[in-house]
Amino acid sequence: LRLTRLLNDLLDLSVLESGQVSLNMRQGALGDVLDHSVSSALAGSDAPLSVRRNLPGEALYLTSDLDRLAQVFINLIANAQKYCDAGTPELTIDVRQAGGVLVVDFIDNGSGIPEDAQEMVFEKFSRVSTEKAGGAGLGLAISREIMQRLGGNISYLPGRGGGAFRVTLPVAKEMAAQ
Repeated sequence: LRLTRLLNDLLDLSVLESGQVSLNMRQGALGDVLDHSVSSALAGSDAPLSVRRNLPGEALYLTSDLDRLAQVFINLIANAQKYCDAGTPELTIDVRQAGGVLVVDFIDNGSGIPEDAQEMVFEKFSRVSTEKAGGAGLGLAISREIMQRLGGNISYLPGRGGGAFRVTLPVAKEMAAQ
């Protein structure tokens, strides 16, 4: 299973990097994408992680490749579950619009990524901690490529008191409050 996942991740990254990925753009509710992402990331895991969300803030419709966007969200939620070292792990997902951009922050209450490792987290095969790592260190590299293809960005937010990532997408004309 691990080898199959590694090969699938390598193939996915290769297709994304080559620009040969075909995006399946469609309209959908951001809240539905986040619902799916949270349930998929936490399914079948014994590791506790409570997720706090601002549901009214998620009442947005967007046009994007919703499956690829969910893939990014699932990776960030699964990483929080895997690496958050707080006694009672908690992830806050905060959604807002700012300056024509949709901003989705994923902030956990753990110790975060050490300053000397923050630059490398989006590089292929990089892992901050090998003791908890179960993957090959490709998830954030794949997420970065996906966000670039979607016209957005993913970044690490230092100084937030825990692991903190920001996903941004341009606000399209089709996006409106529910």
